[in-house]
Amino acid sequence: MTAKILIVEDDFDIQTLIKISLSNKQLGKIYLANDKLEAEQLLKNDHFDVVLLDLNLKSENGYELVKYFKNKDTKLIVVTAKDTDLDVYKGFENGAVDYVKKPFDPIELAYRVGVHIQSSHTHNNKNLKVNLDTTDVVIDNEKVNLTSREYDLLMYFIKNTNKVVTKSQIYEHVWGYSISVDDNTLMVHIRTLRKKIENDANNPQLIQTVRGKGYIYRG
Repeated sequence: MTAKILIVEDDFDIQTLIKISLSNKQLGKIYLANDKLEAEQLLKNDHFDVVLLDLNLKSENGYELVKYFKNKDTKLIVVTAKDTDLDVYKGFENGAVDYVKKPFDPIELAYRVGVHIQSSHTHNNKNLKVNLDTTDVVIDNEKVNLTSREYDLLMYFIKNTNKVVTKSQIYEHVWGYSISVDDNTLMVHIRTLRKKIENDANNPQLIQTVRGKGYIYRG
């Protein structure tokens, strides 16, 4: 499962430095925002595991972006030249889990981001939230009950986010069969899973059929 990281930074050189340091560690998929408006659009449309936020965004209040976080599992790391104790305290009061002062060591920053990604044990995608520790599945803040097979099927899709998986691959990894025994079995399970986690099971946005190839879980 690939982590999503948003860098909100209006200094191109620093933005590039952070991106390179995180990319070298292969910590996840990296998104960039040059100002608060760009960051708002990204945060409204997607969930991010970690947000690296510069507070000096053309005199704008970077903390206003916190309200656009999809849920409380997003880890906010403040990266800024503001370094008074009051600034640090304000950062934590606004939900930050870490505070990095400029100038910073890019390697250390990458390690800090990695630690916060590893401490996250939830999968979030649109209105779906899965607690990987407790196996709880939540849709729009309402818990849904999956059968053991449905949960295993969902986990296989999540582990292969944005990859086309064939019916044979699904049977092998979820059912334990080396070949598909009954296509109808898989179709029934996917249909019931879609009814439980999709807003519209007839127009699925998460688990989509790829005609002639199999299925893909969009993340």
